[in-house]
Amino acid sequence: MSTHGIDLGTTYCCISTLDRNGNPEVIRNQIDASDTLASAVFFESADNVIIGNSAKDMVETDGDRVVQFVKREIGKPDAPVREFDGKTYTPVEISTLILKRLKQMVEEQGGTVDDVVITCPAYFGLEERNATRKAGEAAGMNVLNLINEPTAAALSYCARQFQEERTILVYDLGGGTFDVTIVKMSLVTNEEGNEVQKIKVITTGGNDLLGGKDWDDALFNYIMQACCDENGLTPDEIDVETKQIIRSRVETTKKRLSDSDTAKVKINVNGSMTNVQITRQEFENLTSDKVAQTMNYVEETLQKAGNPDIDTVLLVGGSTFMPMIRTAVEARFPGKVQIEDPDRAVAKGAAIYASMLVEEIQEKEQQAGTTGGQGGQEEPGSSSAGVGSGITTSAPTGIIEDQTPRSFGPGVLNENMDYIVDNIIKMGDVMPASAVKTYFTAADNMEKIVLRVFENMCILDSLTPCVNNLGEEQPTDPAHNVKLLGTLEMLLPPNTAKGSPIEVNFQVDAIGVYVKAVNLSTGETVETTLRMDSDIDMANSAVNQLSVSGE
Repeated sequence: MSTHGIDLGTTYCCISTLDRNGNPEVIRNQIDASDTLASAVFFESADNVIIGNSAKDMVETDGDRVVQFVKREIGKPDAPVREFDGKTYTPVEISTLILKRLKQMVEEQGGTVDDVVITCPAYFGLEERNATRKAGEAAGMNVLNLINEPTAAALSYCARQFQEERTILVYDLGGGTFDVTIVKMSLVTNEEGNEVQKIKVITTGGNDLLGGKDWDDALFNYIMQACCDENGLTPDEIDVETKQIIRSRVETTKKRLSDSDTAKVKINVNGSMTNVQITRQEFENLTSDKVAQTMNYVEETLQKAGNPDIDTVLLVGGSTFMPMIRTAVEARFPGKVQIEDPDRAVAKGAAIYASMLVEEIQEKEQQAGTTGGQGGQEEPGSSSAGVGSGITTSAPTGIIEDQTPRSFGPGVLNENMDYIVDNIIKMGDVMPASAVKTYFTAADNMEKIVLRVFENMCILDSLTPCVNNLGEEQPTDPAHNVKLLGTLEMLLPPNTAKGSPIEVNFQVDAIGVYVKAVNLSTGETVETTLRMDSDIDMANSAVNQLSVSGE
């Protein structure tokens, strides 16, 4: 069985495995002569898609059939559904095609892809995480777990370091997302008495809608405006094909400005060749607000962690190749910035983590003397739910302790009979996290209780939910990003008295929320595992009829 780590990026992806010596190595994208695969999908025909640089190249001539940046949409409730040749495709299905191409790259070189760990931004919620998992499974992979991208990058770095204790800040600016995470690396003694590395996430911050694409958009607007000024046009008078050509030149221009002080772009505008020149300084002025945004997140994250002394700063993500990023981070942390494998470190760390999970599986099977599991309701972190479903891992080679990306809790009536979310698991709790709390029926002779499960980005003990106690939508603070994940119902026996105790148990791991309610008066139990599986019928999805290629 082979294990791989996958960095499923907004603009580029990467897949890695461990070599015979246990060192992570990236699987080469031979068609594009690159260590990465562009996250671009060109729907060439009704039965074939092209993925990678060749798909990106089609933006110039056939942009309406190219899909990019789908990671920004995956798991979002308002995500668009695209149609090509009479068939529809969701972000999950398009991500599946990208993952199929990564799998194909390995197979073309004589390998197989069995067990995988896929990375995601630290700020992804349950819906985004499960959509990512769903895409991996639909691509024919056994998804052991997900791991936060900054955590994976720290694991890749720490695997090469042997300092007894270091506090590391990971600055991860990808194509579409930004994460900043503070981790503590130390050497500890495990249960077997061996000294192993421990990586503990202290806190995280960021924005899953801030990334290199925003720099691209600023550069696109600059070039577009220059073309308009040169030809006496407005942006509305620039035809779609010309806009697609400008868009296709943006990334190359941005990369050129990382190596040179100036870059020139030639664009044919209505038959007139227009030369646009931009300097690195002009580009940096255009996007200085975005750099400032990232540094504001850095400061906020440092404050949340209690302003610890930072020993090392890791720059991760392809967008950190821009000199303006390195300059800003180095100015804040002089002499502490490490730049190693910005576009490969995440995949390498995921490969290491996948290997750790397999070791954990093997160790548990040896201890249990069996590979079978018990039937019944699965709980996060349990062997029946799939080893590795909890992010806190204690394998023979190391320990990883990550955090919950959101707060979770049931909807309940408080003492004032206001319907609230009671956050019994908070953002930043060690994952897998669990909590048990007893509530009481609000009236005599209730026929049932309706237990709604909410996710949010608030660290308060309670807050206003996105629906009322009748399940009707209501306004809530947008900053809290409250989501209703699911509902659990328990029938109550006749003549149930007011104040009857109901025990509620929440367990949260990287890809699911397990909820159980127990009527303490009768012992009756209801339970469910919320994994936010989409209603897409992947078995009959159009992606299964498509041939995938890299050119």
